[in-house]
Amino acid sequence: MEALVQSVSEVDALLGYERLLVEIFTTYFLSIFTLCRVISSTEPSSHQPLNIRSKLPFVVVDLDSKALWIDNSSMLEAINFGSTVFIVDENAALLFLDNFIRMHDEAMFRKPEKYVIMTMRSTTEPRTTDIIKAIQSHPAIEEIANLLLIVPKQDRYEFLTHRYVGNLPEAVDLLLLDTYFPKNGSFLEGASLFPDKLKDLMGKTYQLASFYLLPWVMPRQTDSGIVNYLNQSYTIDGLDGYLLVLFCQRLNCTWDLLIDQYWQYGQVFKNHTGNGMVGALAERKADFALAAVGAWHQLYRYFSFSIPIQWIGITCLQPRPTLIDYWKIVFMMFSSTVWAVLLLTFFLVALLDYYMPSDVTRWSPNRRGFSWSLINVLGAFLLLPFEMRRNRASEVMLSVALSAFTLIVAYVYIGKIHSILAIPVYEPAIDTIIDFAGSKLRWNAPHEVWMYLIAESDNPHIKQILTKFHVSPVPQLEAIANRGAEPIVMAKLHFGHSMVGEWFTADNIENYRLMSDFLYYEYDTGYATKTWPLLGQFDHLSMWYRDGCLSRFVEQMDVFRYMNQRVQISIEHSRDRPPNKVKVMEVDEIEGGLLMLGIGYAMAIVAFVGELVVHAAKRKKIVRRLAMKWMNRSKGRNLME
Repeated sequence: MEALVQSVSEVDALLGYERLLVEIFTTYFLSIFTLCRVISSTEPSSHQPLNIRSKLPFVVVDLDSKALWIDNSSMLEAINFGSTVFIVDENAALLFLDNFIRMHDEAMFRKPEKYVIMTMRSTTEPRTTDIIKAIQSHPAIEEIANLLLIVPKQDRYEFLTHRYVGNLPEAVDLLLLDTYFPKNGSFLEGASLFPDKLKDLMGKTYQLASFYLLPWVMPRQTDSGIVNYLNQSYTIDGLDGYLLVLFCQRLNCTWDLLIDQYWQYGQVFKNHTGNGMVGALAERKADFALAAVGAWHQLYRYFSFSIPIQWIGITCLQPRPTLIDYWKIVFMMFSSTVWAVLLLTFFLVALLDYYMPSDVTRWSPNRRGFSWSLINVLGAFLLLPFEMRRNRASEVMLSVALSAFTLIVAYVYIGKIHSILAIPVYEPAIDTIIDFAGSKLRWNAPHEVWMYLIAESDNPHIKQILTKFHVSPVPQLEAIANRGAEPIVMAKLHFGHSMVGEWFTADNIENYRLMSDFLYYEYDTGYATKTWPLLGQFDHLSMWYRDGCLSRFVEQMDVFRYMNQRVQISIEHSRDRPPNKVKVMEVDEIEGGLLMLGIGYAMAIVAFVGELVVHAAKRKKIVRRLAMKWMNRSKGRNLME
């Protein structure tokens, strides 16, 4: 017994290799069987909860007392320690199967290859037959490919397993692997006690959760497909679809497809329920899920992840920068601080001009008002003729300083506006994450999974971007794309093509420009239940698929077949600069001056109307006063008469 434990401990790291496990089991089978017999022969009253050691790659389960099922921590601890081999007595077989899936769903350790050895100690035929039938009818058997039943038969022990391949009820049919004779310690056939059942699944059907997603998964009805959907035969095109079809062709199995197009990726709740693709997997309506899903840590506790399949870069299509209105260019030459300084200087100089004593006394009727000083200083600022005061030294200094200042500022302004008007002026482009955060634009995606990977980022710019994330239904995305005013998420595929939704057309794609930065990177990954035994086979195929560069061929083929080539080309050239050409002056280039002229004329008209109103009021008042005076005189004459 000590030799068994020591040998098994030494090969703990190699347990994933089936041949070594078979050799260990074959070599020490008698000892293992003796161990099971010793445990099962112990009196129920003396049973204590089993102390599972982390060094053991297997766990022996004897549950006559059912203590372990009252407190499941022991089995859960054993699974988390890495136990993948379970030796179960017949009294605990059904209880073990009842908790097999639940315990693995709660465990954090993941290894799809599970080995279950169930020992029968009953020698009566009806008892043994009833237990075996109950095991065969248990749904957890469909999650265990490597099952070994040890059934005593008079002077021998029969080693049985279920077929597993094919579909129910044939999948649970029992097969005789070998016979052991304890008298001479020999096997009849010397066959492998854990044969490889996964090379040819003989048409076995697995449940697949996915949804229609360009260019990853595109179900297509066909007469000879290996995908069943709505009782019809389908195949699946796309970057992930081709891999799913290749998987079934290689292992001779079929997919039963589940699609929830409304919820798409869906979400999982804490009670292991959900909706959409991942919800179906969490509720075990599906065995496997694949449709451009990333290794999102929010879902890691619920599923097993496959190895990365291919790279994906997530970015945004930003609104294309537009030409700046020419009337805005008039005010863009100086910063707001410079404009404030100029305005303050203008009023201070006007006040100084007004209050500085001159030859005309302050109360003289010939003295000009403050409005004249404002207009005179404005003429100096615009390099127009203005009245320079030069009667005294102080006035000369004031005029010279004003002329020098206005000359410098005006020529700087003229030089800047001439240089800008020579080349078309566009709004600043959003190229980097910093630009994106500073723009404070709302960005849109069809599902919240587009922000899963950066949801807990500590980058302040990413945090700012996340505050503007918005989930928009597809009809709204079409309207947003047509307006071209808000960013929309997209992905760059491994070999350079763009993953964009059908809401982008050859017309509205011209409203957008591709960012030069990626928001983040992730890898396409498959999700499986924690007990799906074929995850290792899928990983092996995906590595072969990637190393053979088949993904490049599939990407080019599916993008060409299913996606708008005009949209792809427009995205690739969206950052190209238009050529600079000599252009004649248009009316819109002087609209700034026309705007200022219009504002001035409008203010003058309003002032003129106000003056007319005031003048009319004064005239009316004078007329009324004269009328009253005339009436008083008339009354006086009448009294005198």
